[in-house]
Amino acid sequence: MTDTMIISDVGGTNGRFAVAHSDSEGNIDHLSHINVYQCRDYNTFTDMLETFINSLNIPPPKTARLAIAGEMTKRHGVLWHYNWDINSDDLEAKFNFDNVTLLNDYEALVYSVPHLSKDDLLTITPFSDGLKNAPYSVFGLGTGLGGAIGAPHNNGLSVIPTEIGHISFAPKTEEQMKLLKFCNKTLDHTSIETLLSGNGIKRIYNFLLSKNNLDEDDLTPAEITRKAINQNDTIAIKCVELLLSILASAAGDIAVSQGARGGIYIGGGIMPKLVSQIRSEQFIKRFCDKGPMSECNQKIPIHVIISQSPALIGSFYSKYA
Repeated sequence: MTDTMIISDVGGTNGRFAVAHSDSEGNIDHLSHINVYQCRDYNTFTDMLETFINSLNIPPPKTARLAIAGEMTKRHGVLWHYNWDINSDDLEAKFNFDNVTLLNDYEALVYSVPHLSKDDLLTITPFSDGLKNAPYSVFGLGTGLGGAIGAPHNNGLSVIPTEIGHISFAPKTEEQMKLLKFCNKTLDHTSIETLLSGNGIKRIYNFLLSKNNLDEDDLTPAEITRKAINQNDTIAIKCVELLLSILASAAGDIAVSQGARGGIYIGGGIMPKLVSQIRSEQFIKRFCDKGPMSECNQKIPIHVIISQSPALIGSFYSKYA
């Protein structure tokens, strides 16, 4: 009989839950009871977790490792987007768990990297391997922009949470400078998250409409992305091109500042939808345009995580931390 554990990946939009079944060596054998919930449909994290537990047709596992977007310690955290206070003691008491451990969703994504297959990744660079045992950076575009660093060592893997989303946006072209001025009209601080996120897609789109003397509209980020992919909206196409240009440059900054010679891994809910729009040669050129550090960045592989729920896997493997 295999051991079971409840795992989660809860962000600003969706909450993903599953039961992980481990084999005799302590690795994942398979996942079952995978469910996705809309966070906006719940008043608290506890309500969402209760919905998942009530959906199970097996005895609920006694252990949970829950990856959640927010400032998390192992026992307490807050999901920023909804100001949900989450406490392991409360969850253990309510659901009769033996142990509940919390971690940030991008910490979980870091733990997933060693367990991702080639089918889980789209590699932008012509090579896939970085410097062996060197740190690697993981970040992603979703409701916001989160990230963390993986630091391999003799005893396993250490994870360093970061707040890279709040790095200041550094325009590289005249058009990007105009974009910065457009954002500064309404924002006190234009960070890379301001543009590299769902709201960022909308912000870039409205900038391009304004630039073309057109009124803002009510298209959602998903609709803008879909129009760009379908090639039936020139403004949407330009919007995605501009976003990917900013992303490539920001990824290069992250690689330099975090010493990510082991690789860059870009996750989040947005990127799998945009991989068909990436022009590898242009992306790599912008990623490597870092002055004295350009040659260093030329040796760093860039991967897009296209797996459906990598942070679920990572939340399980964080038990070895």
